[in-house]
Amino acid sequence: MRYDYIIGGAGLAGLTLAWQMVENDLLEDRNLLIIDADKKETNDRTWSFWSKPELWIGDLPISQSWGKAVVKGEDFDLSQNLKPYRYYKIEGIDYYKFVLDKLKKNSQVTFIQDLITSENEEEKSINTQQSTYYYKSYFFKSYFFPDEIAALANPKKHFIWQHFYGWKIKTKQNRFNPDEFTYMDMQVPEVEGGLSFAYTLPESQKISLVEYTLFSADLWKKESYEKHLKNYIESNLEISDYEIIEVEFNKIPMTNSIFVKRSKSIIPIGTLAGTVKPSTGYSFMRNYKHVQQIVESLKSGQEDFALKESSRFRFYDEVLMNVLHTGKSSGHEVFGSMYKRNKLTQLLKFLNEETNLLEDIKIMNTVPKWPFIKAVAEELF
Repeated sequence: MRYDYIIGGAGLAGLTLAWQMVENDLLEDRNLLIIDADKKETNDRTWSFWSKPELWIGDLPISQSWGKAVVKGEDFDLSQNLKPYRYYKIEGIDYYKFVLDKLKKNSQVTFIQDLITSENEEEKSINTQQSTYYYKSYFFKSYFFPDEIAALANPKKHFIWQHFYGWKIKTKQNRFNPDEFTYMDMQVPEVEGGLSFAYTLPESQKISLVEYTLFSADLWKKESYEKHLKNYIESNLEISDYEIIEVEFNKIPMTNSIFVKRSKSIIPIGTLAGTVKPSTGYSFMRNYKHVQQIVESLKSGQEDFALKESSRFRFYDEVLMNVLHTGKSSGHEVFGSMYKRNKLTQLLKFLNEETNLLEDIKIMNTVPKWPFIKAVAEELF
């Protein structure tokens, strides 16, 4: 059977696109196939993001949200109100169920559990371990093969991983404040050529996700993540009696390289399209905006599928990646200086790419100057 559209990968990008195609009546007389090797029945990840309250966010399966955040560095410990923003958390399993339940009600959508092994643009075919599927219009690709990651080893570009290991823990005593979360705690050992920090997302006084995160070129062995996370919980949080409810272990590529460019009818989405912001690793809101752009393009027939980005903020990301990747300054020095000398709401506005040039300059004036001047020169010339 030949489908009108095929989506490869039922992660955040693939499921969001399928959901919005249904919501926007793009499948009234067309059909869609989604292929993923996983049934999407486990809570394998958590998505967090900040936003001003919007109607569509209220429809999402938000598990928790906060209006106050804590940021810690070597010599500061700040609690701040996030207005006009709120910080939201969505459990992976909740989002999968939320979208899949909607898709199951539409007879034009088919979900097949299988592993994609290759794609053929000329034949408009997708090969899997079990079969071959064909499409008429577009194949939206959200996964990547190992050789596509290897191709990012470009000496003119910067590539690091955001890798993290977390436990959702339950304590016997009340140890958490569910009204505020820890956005970034840099009171942890530094990592060379990157950034290390921990954060907590409390659900109640006794339950919280505690995660140890690194931005670096080198991945760790699982035992190292466990050691540092355990030490953070027991030494920094001073919690010794707890139960591990869930484990989260993942990595996200952060780069100023483009993963995969459009190849005629093969359209990259998600991480492949650049929806992961290189300087932060956040992707939920950028992914949603890209999906909206794709949907509008499908409705209008414009084929404008490439992620729209600000060249100004793209350059900022490249400079920061340069500083971290080359070790011109430590991650703790860079981020510690920014978060200590700026209001968190202003930094969130900046990271959302909503600030004007004057606001940008004020923020840039709070980071170590010479490392960034050198990085700017290298990126320009």
